[in-house]
Amino acid sequence: MNGRVASTMVEIATIPELPEVETGIMAVTQPTKAATFELRRWLYILTMPISWLLTFWVMAKKTICRRLGKPDPHINTFWFDGLGLSNRAIKVGAASWKALDIIYNHPFGQKKSVGGFIDDFWIGMMNAQAVRNRLKLVKQEIRRAILNFSNHQEVRLLSLAAGSAQGVIEVMAELKSQGIRVRALLLDIDQTALDYAKQLASQYGVADQIEIVKASVAQVIRVSQYFRPQVIEMLGLLDYIPQDKAIRLVGKIRESLETKGIFLTCNICHNPEMHFLKWVINWAMIYRTPAELSEIVTKAGFEDHRLIYEPLKIHGLVIAQKR
Repeated sequence: MNGRVASTMVEIATIPELPEVETGIMAVTQPTKAATFELRRWLYILTMPISWLLTFWVMAKKTICRRLGKPDPHINTFWFDGLGLSNRAIKVGAASWKALDIIYNHPFGQKKSVGGFIDDFWIGMMNAQAVRNRLKLVKQEIRRAILNFSNHQEVRLLSLAAGSAQGVIEVMAELKSQGIRVRALLLDIDQTALDYAKQLASQYGVADQIEIVKASVAQVIRVSQYFRPQVIEMLGLLDYIPQDKAIRLVGKIRESLETKGIFLTCNICHNPEMHFLKWVINWAMIYRTPAELSEIVTKAGFEDHRLIYEPLKIHGLVIAQKR
């Protein structure tokens, strides 16, 4: 493996459309679709003292409970998961596909109640906006990656820790309407996620184009031997994997790719709401700088990669190509 860490070039996704980037063999001539990103900072910056107050309150409650040998409170705070039922479901499902599904598809403004207002407020917070921005950015770049192989009879995509695979399935359905066939293998250790993804694929009319396998991402080389993916995406999992282990895993992913194959992954960056996520939402993650994220793919052996952040600069996406 190449131990060199290259200097990190960072792009910021723009509104209303992503930059058309040409970097040697990563060049793509097909236009990408426009995407409108969320960028509502000021409400949450101005109300940041409320977030801090709630965070300190929950920290104090949990500290007292733990010192007394009691479990953490069932309700962290009345003003998040007490009245907000969707917020509570996000907290219960923190770090799972179920929580992301709520954040992706929350029906803002439909609940005319105090609880509905609280749900709308917190599911509109900057980190939630960034998650939805990440989904849009990922769809753009998955589409771009697939188009690199659009002259093939079929493009093979492997989704690791796939969850609901909403972004992948939506792109597959869109490209199917344009005559581009994508076959996807969805891998996850959670059978409920795979079952939901199958249901979603049926709704989008691409059920015949997906396979599912219940397995750990550590099995990527074995799974890839018969599938031979041209595109591999693993979105969100690095948020929970330490640096050395992440480098080893991405090295396996690189080995699993076909030559000229493309790998997409992402990671969350330090931000003002990170302590709220940890204490109030029970959602602890590993936060990385752009250089730390770039180091993972570089030390794993990828020589060509791009790093793009969504407009709030909370989630970064790496697109790497195997030479």
